[in-house]
Amino acid sequence: MSKYYTVFFLIFIFISKAQVSVSSWTNSYMQVNNYNGNTNPDAYTVTFSGNGNFNIPHWRLSAKLQQNIISENGQYTIPGNKVSFHPVSATGQAVPGPPPSIAQIGAPSNVFLQENVEAFLVPQSNAPLYNASSSPNAYYYLSLKFAVTLMGGAYLGTYPAWTRFYATVEFTAYDQNNNIIGRIPHTFQFHIGTLSGTPPTTQEMSLIINSNAANGTLEFDSMQDYNDGNSINYPNGLKVNTNTNFQIKVRALQNNLTSPLGYTIPISAIHLRLQPLSQGTQTVYPLTLSSTSQILAKGNTSHNTTFNYDLIYFSLAQDQQLINARPGEYSTTLQYEITPQ
Repeated sequence: MSKYYTVFFLIFIFISKAQVSVSSWTNSYMQVNNYNGNTNPDAYTVTFSGNGNFNIPHWRLSAKLQQNIISENGQYTIPGNKVSFHPVSATGQAVPGPPPSIAQIGAPSNVFLQENVEAFLVPQSNAPLYNASSSPNAYYYLSLKFAVTLMGGAYLGTYPAWTRFYATVEFTAYDQNNNIIGRIPHTFQFHIGTLSGTPPTTQEMSLIINSNAANGTLEFDSMQDYNDGNSINYPNGLKVNTNTNFQIKVRALQNNLTSPLGYTIPISAIHLRLQPLSQGTQTVYPLTLSSTSQILAKGNTSHNTTFNYDLIYFSLAQDQQLINARPGEYSTTLQYEITPQ
C-alpha cells in the first residue's frame, strides 16, 4: 500500500482575517475483530460556515497526532502510521452553488498520521471557500466527511484481546496566508477485540518527515547566496521503515512558489537531494522540483529495516529565476510518497 505524507516548504507568515468558522464532530469508536484491520466510514466531519460574501482560496486542513496512541492501561502502543484518513464526501450550500466536490478540492485519497507532525488532509485546496450573493447574510457551509482506517497486520496480535487505545488528533484549518481559521482536537478509540483470521504476511512500509524538516526554509539573505547558490540541510529529516524493496517519490503540488502579494518563482528554482545515513542497498537521485512525481531514492531489503536520510534543499549558482525575482517570502507544498518497487 502506498503511503502519502506532505511537508511544507514555508518561508513566510502573513496575517489576515478569515471570514468563515470551523466546527467538527466525530463518530470516534471503532472495534477491530480481524487481522485485516477495520475502517470507520463516518469517523470525522468538518464544516466550514459563514454568512455574506467571501473568497478564501488555497485553504488547508491538517491532522496532527498529538502523542503516541497508547492503550488504556498504558502498557501498549500503536504506531501512528497505522492510522489513515480518507475523504468520503463533500456536501453544503453556496451562492452560486454547488459547493466544491472532493475531486475539485484535490484532497489526497489516503493520508497517514505521524506523531507530532501535521499530515494534510487538504494540502492546498484547488477550490476556494466562496460565497457571492446579493443578500448580505447569505449562508454558506461546506462539510467534508472522512473515514478512518486502522491498518491490518500481524502486529495486531501483539495486543491482548479487548485492549482499548486512544488517539488524540488535533485538526487545524488554515487560510491562504497560513492564518488559523479553526483548531479542534478530537479523541478516537480503537478497541482490539478477539481477532479472527490468520496473521497476514504483508508488505509494510512507512515514510516519516521528521519534525525538524516538516517546515523547510531556504533563505537568501545576501548576494553571495544568489551568486554561489544556497542550501539547507535537515539532519535525519526523512526516515523509512520497510520490509520490502521501496522507492521514494516527491512532487510539488503547485508549479510555482507564491508570495502573499501574488508574485511567483518557478518551482524548478529549488533542488532536492537525500544523503543516506544508514547501511544497506540504496540509491539516491538529486532532482529539480517539479509538479510531476519524480523518484528521489530507491532501496532494497527483505526484512524490517530502517533507512535514515538527511534532507537537503538547495539552489544553483546565479540562477536567473531567483536573481530576477522580486524580494519577498514565497512558499509551496511538497508531497512525498513511498511505494514498493
